[in-house]
Amino acid sequence: MDRAEADEVLRTLFTDPAAARTTAEAELVPDPDPYLASIGHQVVGIVLRDLGHADRALAELSTALRLARRSDDPERWLDVLATLGSTLAMAGRVPEGLRALGRAAAALDGVPLGRVLYRRAKITGQLLSRFEESAADLREARRLFAGAGDDVWEARALNLQGLTDAKLGSLDSAAEAFALFGELSVRGGQPVEVATARHNTGWVSYLRGDLPQALEAYADAGAQFDGLGITDVDLVLDQATAYLAGGLADDALAVVEQALAARPLLARERADLLVSVAESALAAQDWTRAASAADEGSALMRAQSRHAPSLEADLFAIAARAEQGQPAGPLLRRAERLVHRMREASMPQLAQALLLGARLARDVRSARAAALADEWLEEASASRHARTHAVRALGWLALAQRRDAAGDAGGVLRACDRGLRALDEHQATLGSQELRAVMSGHGAALAELGTRTALTSGNSRRLLQWSERWRANALVVPSSTTAHAPEIVADLAALRAQRNALAAARTQEERPDQLQARATRLEQSVRRRLLHARGTGETASGLDVAELLDALRMDDTVLVELTEVDGSLHALVAGRGRVRHLHVGEALPATAAVDFAMFSLRQAARGRRTQLDVAGTRLQRALLGAALDGVGESRVVVSGTSALQGVPWGLLPALADRPFTSTPSARLWLRSRSAAAVTDRRVLLVGPGLGSGGAEVPAVAAQDAGAEVLDGDRATVSASLAALDGAALAHVAAHGHFREDSPLFSSLALADGPLLVHDLQHLARPPHRVVLSACESGVMAPVGDQELLGLAAALLSMGTAGVVSSLAEVDDAATVEVMVALHAALRAGGGLGDALLAARQVASGDPVLAATAASFTVLGT
Repeated sequence: MDRAEADEVLRTLFTDPAAARTTAEAELVPDPDPYLASIGHQVVGIVLRDLGHADRALAELSTALRLARRSDDPERWLDVLATLGSTLAMAGRVPEGLRALGRAAAALDGVPLGRVLYRRAKITGQLLSRFEESAADLREARRLFAGAGDDVWEARALNLQGLTDAKLGSLDSAAEAFALFGELSVRGGQPVEVATARHNTGWVSYLRGDLPQALEAYADAGAQFDGLGITDVDLVLDQATAYLAGGLADDALAVVEQALAARPLLARERADLLVSVAESALAAQDWTRAASAADEGSALMRAQSRHAPSLEADLFAIAARAEQGQPAGPLLRRAERLVHRMREASMPQLAQALLLGARLARDVRSARAAALADEWLEEASASRHARTHAVRALGWLALAQRRDAAGDAGGVLRACDRGLRALDEHQATLGSQELRAVMSGHGAALAELGTRTALTSGNSRRLLQWSERWRANALVVPSSTTAHAPEIVADLAALRAQRNALAAARTQEERPDQLQARATRLEQSVRRRLLHARGTGETASGLDVAELLDALRMDDTVLVELTEVDGSLHALVAGRGRVRHLHVGEALPATAAVDFAMFSLRQAARGRRTQLDVAGTRLQRALLGAALDGVGESRVVVSGTSALQGVPWGLLPALADRPFTSTPSARLWLRSRSAAAVTDRRVLLVGPGLGSGGAEVPAVAAQDAGAEVLDGDRATVSASLAALDGAALAHVAAHGHFREDSPLFSSLALADGPLLVHDLQHLARPPHRVVLSACESGVMAPVGDQELLGLAAALLSMGTAGVVSSLAEVDDAATVEVMVALHAALRAGGGLGDALLAARQVASGDPVLAATAASFTVLGT
């Protein structure tokens, strides 16, 4: 190999690093020409460095430097010196690395100088956050590369320029640089750079606040890197940041923990990943892991002279220890030092540090600490004018807390509302119901402070508005239509086939490991695609209390909405033109009462002796107290907190003998009330066959000659979805499976496999009312802050007016009698609440029947 060919191997090694290393080791390293041998060792050193083998990389580069000195080309030695300098810096020896780069730059010109300037810009920008210095070196490097027509190095400089421009806030310039970088990389056949360009395009989308587009770009880049056998730490860090922005803390923690173990890491990479682990663990409420990772990451960064990034790790360490309940005094002293250093470094995390410090200062409770808290909150409130939604929300939270300390209740509510509106705008860009739900956790502090302030104001209407302000927004806002995408439909079909194969393997006692792994991958594919869905742009509107009271008066209905403030349960009773507020009691006894009631229902459904009346009385005392006193014969709508959605309300003595329904929120009830069926008369019965033979379907069909019936093998997923579309009333008698780990993969077992929540999103028109007689079909999981996910929740979010579903295990034979009675009442013209009351009346006197009827609930109208 001649020198020109060897130079080309070095110049293009990132196109295929493994192949370049093989060529270098086989042809260049053994060559007697010190020029060629130095290139060989340099290539091997670069590849080893990027694989995380820092010590071996430095050894190879030291050998390359020694050989280069013996060559007859002084530029060869200087080029290796520059590579060695950048590798030293990446290995944590930053001052030594910069000195080596400076020596090389002083002795070179032309393209060789451009390469050195590029390497130095990478260190000063990415490692030291000295972006102005980095930008100056890059401008000169690009001029030198463009003048010589070197597309490879110009592409690299464009990429680094985009990163630097973005850090300096010039997002349009960054996007342009990344686009040019991608074009040059495609033209030059460089797959690593193509993947990097896609990654960085996603990063600009993230900075612009377009989270779905960022997640999609990151997923594309990740797939490209995986295909090349590369773990790109920068991509992992950005993915984790995006997941955290969407409230997906567990996903963020999983991706960084996996990267920590994927391959040997450079000291810089390990430090960065540990800080990301700390942030993710903090969001996932794993305080111990957050503290340990933050401490180790901070120590590594200080050893690498990366003082600014180490402050971020210190922030997470203090926050984790505060959550662990460690004494506030010592933590406040650490926070004071941190705030001072973050100010000096102009850190973007300063607002978080100020809010954390103010919280610790309030806990110390001294005059000096109170003054410090006020000063810090005032400084943090300036962030309400920031570019990103989340940072703006932090600024409004700081202002609200400062006004709260000053006793300005109106100012608190205005600031909390402005902060939540910033998050509303962000939520409106998200098409995934899951992402919208979990992202609601970002507004928890604002919603809690606003609700607490409204409670102390003594204004019941205001308290009801604030109880609703951040409640079930993900269900009120329309979903994206991305679920119709052919790729998602194909993945769902493949997942259904995989689930069937898995069930068959378990029946035959075969090892289902590989089948389960493939099913899990398909689920992840569906979920990943849905996370990329763009939102409709529509934000949830606040509750109009006057509109609600008018609707309740027209229907002779009373709404009881429960809200929890600081561990206490409060009831807001709306109806007859007014809103009453009463304190019910502590929230913990309410949760215990629900657990006892559900246990009692399960025991009764199995034919065991139990005291349902005792369970009902206990429920009423713990959840409603005297809320229903004086409501007369009115209908009732109950809206529990997200933690109190799975309540068998039919057991309560005050509700057992009257028509009632429940709803996740008053706004959703208003929307359900105004929904209308597409047709006046279309009843669909779906029964693939249960353990009882699906007897309720023929029993109901025998009394309703006009009903459309899909039973046995005809009750496939595709046939059922086609029939469900626009149905006035749909009854599905199929076993249900609630997925607590992933509620949107909850399912109903049909003839050819599971019908998933995601399948329902294919419907052009949701069924007007749905009866789900399957066990646990009504279970919903609380996620984020005051949000719910599950089969029934998904139907309501799509526009279904009402859902009858079960909260617990039900007896199949008893279900037949309950459902026959329910349908008879519906045919007589009653609503779902009336129909379920009729079913409870038929069931009275028989413990199993009564337990079965009480296990069903109505959501909506």
